[in-house]
Amino acid sequence: MLYSHLTLLMVNIIETVAKTTVQQSARMLVADLPGDVQIGALFPVHRQIAGTEGCGPIWEQYGIQRAEIALSTIEELNRELPFRLGISIRDSCWNERIAMEQTIAFLRDGVGGQCSCCQRAGCEKKAAPVVALVGPAKSSTTIAVQNLLQVFRIPQIGYSATTTDLSDKEQFGYYLRVVPSDVWQARAIWNLLKHFRWDYIAVVYSAGNYGEKGFEELERLSDDEVCIAYSEKIKSLADPEDFDKVLTSLTSQKSRPQVVVCFCEGQTMHQIFKAQKRMKERNSTTKGFQWIGSDGWADRLDVVDDVEEEAAGSFSIRIHSPKVDSFDSYYFRLHPDNHSVNPWFRDFWQQKFKCQLTVPKDDLETHVCSGKENLTMNYEQDPKLSQVINSIRVVALALKALYNDRCRENDPSGPGYGTYRNASSCADLMAINGTLLYKYMINVTFVDQFQQEIFFDANGDPPAWYDILNYVGREGFRMAGYFRQFRSGAYHLNMSDDTLMFYDKSNVVPESVCSQACQVGQRQRETVACCWICESCAEQQIVNYTTNQCQNCSLGSWPDANRTHCLPLPEEHLSGVGALVALGFASAGLLATGLTLVVFLHHNQTPVVKSTTRELSYIILSGVGACYAGSFAILARPSFASCFITRVLPPVAFSIIYAALLTKTNRIARILAGSKKRILTKKPRFLSTFSQVVITWLLVGIECSIVAVGLLSEMPRAGFDPHYLPSRLVLECSSTPTAFLTPFLWDLFLISLCTLYAVKTRNLPENFNEAKFIGFTMYCTLVVWSAFIVLHLGTSNKALTMSFSFSLSASIALVLLFFPKLYIILLHPEKNVRASYTTTKLIRCHFGNSQGLGDSGKHLSSKTRTSTQSLSFSTATRTASVHIGTPRRHDAGTQTDGVGRFSRTFSLVGKKAVDEDVLRLIESCRKYQDEKLHSSVSNLLLEEPREDEEIGTLLADSIDTSMRTLLSTVARPPPARPATNSYSTEDGFEQVLAPKPWSQASPAQFSHTTLAMEASFLPSAAGLVPLPSPSTSSSPSASSILSDRNPSPPPFPHVSDEELTNLSVRQLNQRLQGQKREVVLQLKQKRRTLKNRGYAYNCRVRRLQTQSQLEHENARLVEQVRNLTDAVYGLQAKLQYYESLGCGAPGPAFYHPAIQHVASVAPPPHTTHPSLSQPQPSVGVVQPTALASQLYPTFTSVA
Repeated sequence: MLYSHLTLLMVNIIETVAKTTVQQSARMLVADLPGDVQIGALFPVHRQIAGTEGCGPIWEQYGIQRAEIALSTIEELNRELPFRLGISIRDSCWNERIAMEQTIAFLRDGVGGQCSCCQRAGCEKKAAPVVALVGPAKSSTTIAVQNLLQVFRIPQIGYSATTTDLSDKEQFGYYLRVVPSDVWQARAIWNLLKHFRWDYIAVVYSAGNYGEKGFEELERLSDDEVCIAYSEKIKSLADPEDFDKVLTSLTSQKSRPQVVVCFCEGQTMHQIFKAQKRMKERNSTTKGFQWIGSDGWADRLDVVDDVEEEAAGSFSIRIHSPKVDSFDSYYFRLHPDNHSVNPWFRDFWQQKFKCQLTVPKDDLETHVCSGKENLTMNYEQDPKLSQVINSIRVVALALKALYNDRCRENDPSGPGYGTYRNASSCADLMAINGTLLYKYMINVTFVDQFQQEIFFDANGDPPAWYDILNYVGREGFRMAGYFRQFRSGAYHLNMSDDTLMFYDKSNVVPESVCSQACQVGQRQRETVACCWICESCAEQQIVNYTTNQCQNCSLGSWPDANRTHCLPLPEEHLSGVGALVALGFASAGLLATGLTLVVFLHHNQTPVVKSTTRELSYIILSGVGACYAGSFAILARPSFASCFITRVLPPVAFSIIYAALLTKTNRIARILAGSKKRILTKKPRFLSTFSQVVITWLLVGIECSIVAVGLLSEMPRAGFDPHYLPSRLVLECSSTPTAFLTPFLWDLFLISLCTLYAVKTRNLPENFNEAKFIGFTMYCTLVVWSAFIVLHLGTSNKALTMSFSFSLSASIALVLLFFPKLYIILLHPEKNVRASYTTTKLIRCHFGNSQGLGDSGKHLSSKTRTSTQSLSFSTATRTASVHIGTPRRHDAGTQTDGVGRFSRTFSLVGKKAVDEDVLRLIESCRKYQDEKLHSSVSNLLLEEPREDEEIGTLLADSIDTSMRTLLSTVARPPPARPATNSYSTEDGFEQVLAPKPWSQASPAQFSHTTLAMEASFLPSAAGLVPLPSPSTSSSPSASSILSDRNPSPPPFPHVSDEELTNLSVRQLNQRLQGQKREVVLQLKQKRRTLKNRGYAYNCRVRRLQTQSQLEHENARLVEQVRNLTDAVYGLQAKLQYYESLGCGAPGPAFYHPAIQHVASVAPPPHTTHPSLSQPQPSVGVVQPTALASQLYPTFTSVA
């Protein structure tokens, strides 16, 4: 009772797990013949779909024929048995999972039906329990099913599974079979090899229990007469490419085995033959193999379908299974109309004859079965039908013996003594004990209808009997011999050699050569006395011919050429062409760095060197030199000292370079940001050279701290490069990537900040473009470092990678930061002047450009620029400026343009003066900001036209801007104007007469005359009145103007101006030897001034020549100016009139209280546009009321 309850519980658990798949699967059809005692059978009715767990087409031989032979055998046995035997047939689809589902269905139906009777009295059984199971066919599937059945103590008998594992009764205690174990098949193959003296073979076996166990048994049988040279495992459902690889491996063997044993299933054997066919198509000279197949092939014709030529001459093993002649007549009589027991038969019929038994009336395309189809078409009997018959007969005979022993009336006093009870009333037959039934089954002995004696040994295996078949191509299989085991245990191989065919289509037995001489470095692995396999020893091993073994050489030694002795290895370090090139690169870099330093020191006081912040430049040069010097430590023989320097010097050297660059770019960025502020209340901090140097060394100190921590965590040491071990002992500085690369993270941080500041300061004025070079340096450095990190982690030659990367990074900094300055210092000394760092490309006319502090001192206010009037004519490399006007205000609240504004501001806050290079950069940034100012009421900016820009367009834009300015502002009354050389036009405007200075002056006087003329076009500080012509006595001369801005040095009677201009720098230095320093400096300054003036003179001559070509366009432009001016002042007169009406009384307009705080603005002065050859008339400042009276007299009367 306890056993029944436990069984029911286990079945319920299994049913719960598999219920959905079992009950809903279309595969759960059952061919059922009911009886008093029911047995089960698993046949592969459907083929397996490759790569899936689904069922494919119906399998006629393995499925339909085996099911029909089982049904017919049951009908025959029921004529002999005292009870009725039933059978339930299910489909396994040649798949383990599906077979397990079907087994669970057997258990559920049988145990459930039995239990329902046990729980209620008088109930009827739903289904007889399955007392034994026949099948399945596949060895691996059989093992899975047996693991489940033995839990329920249900015996299982196999008709096809031959794996050796099933002979182990400790694991499979309820299994027996009517086919011999593969142990005997392996022995049969082995005897066949020895019969033909094939002592050198290869083995190919299919993956799985069947092939792997068969190969293991072949290996176990290896002796002195036969040896296995090569073995390969292949999956049954592998891709064709995998089979091609197996054949290629067999062909490419140095000692090519001629005989190949294939312990495979039939489909695997078929794919191997197809691979051999493809190989011959690729190379017709490829020699074939002598194949020996196992019983997975047997005599199946589908294995050799379309590969007859490749399979011809092969041998196969078949379990002795005579043909069942009586089955053919029974099978041919079957028809869907008279056969309903087999639920798959109708589908099989339709599949085989490609027709449909039932078709809808409206379907006219489907082929309807005619009823005249015959199963004899393409018929081939399954070779294992006799095994199916014998397995069912074993179960039937065991049940009959159990019935005779358990169901006989043994009570002498009772009625019917000695008679047999009805099967339904025999409790031992209705509730069979599986253990008891297995004992009856294993003791069954009989001679079958083919005169084959069937009995079982202790492992449940029958005696072995194999047929040796020889496939001869189109003629099919021939019986070549047999291998048979007797009851005594003896076995015998019988072969008929007269009618055999081998792989070369002849009857000559081929040879399989073995024991070729082994090469140097190979040992002989003896499988048997007659044969060995040559195995290559590892690279670091020698061959001991005494013991025929491979021996390892110790670390630091390597085998000699003959691979018999171990020789010590010499220690190596990095050398060769690569190391020499790296050292040459570093040496050239050190030399270039030294020469750069010498040049800078020699020209330490020149503007080029000063503009680079000399102290930071020298720090950068020291870092660059240290980077080059690090390559010598990196490429030196590894030791503690060299490894220590390799770990310390490169990161510190890079931090020196990039810390100085970061400090410099940060200062430039702060100066540029400060130049945008028009009011400064305090001096920017940390702009002095001392501060910059301190900040630089503080940043370097952080790097030193990081390096120190890294050294304490992992000290440097010399070791052997593992990439070359054990064949070479290459010394290197051993360190983990983390310990080596961590210090460079700080350098990467500095590089990133430098790059950021370089981007922010990329728009500095043209001659202060060091930030651009710093930006180029950072971009190139980032690329080099990115490549260095990847190469350092991925390459084996780390020292060479480090050397080139570090030297390349230093070279980038040296070339981009210092070579442009060396170019100016050495090749163009005329550019090494301060004027080269204050140029601008814009021609500007400023009407005020200063801002100051408020007079009250309580708050800051912006004042309109009225104290400075400047006119600047600029070229690409030089600038000459004339500043004309009233003296500058020297109160503390005024900040003027350029250096003076910053100097006074810094004096205001009580700080010391800024460095000279900083002042020059500040002045340049200030001018750069001025150049970016747009034209406004207080700043009229006339830009120099580009070559591709029309003069008229530029002039029209300037006039349009002036009109909008006049309409949006009001003018204050003009003061009385002094007499000038002018004339009145018919429009009422005064025109200033200005003679052309270049038509009267000599070239020597040209610059002064031109400057005076240009200055005359600017308004005065008081009344914005144009200056008189240079011919008038009231106008200041250009010489006095220049002397006011740039005082001339004291005269030198022994050196004239012409001689001073023509002297070279070297000649001048020779002439000035022994002079005082003040005299030397003044004379050099005078020489630079004379050269600059001469260069400006030449530029202006070229410009005036260009202007003369545009005179024909000036007349039209003058007319346009006049018309626009008329319109402007007409609008102004109307504005005055309406203002006077708004105020209630005539009088000066523009003094309305709402607008009286607006600064008065004068009309545009008499100017000369760069594109005009003639000065244009200036519109005089006219009192609004007077202007209205002149142009519109009626307005005055009305007012």
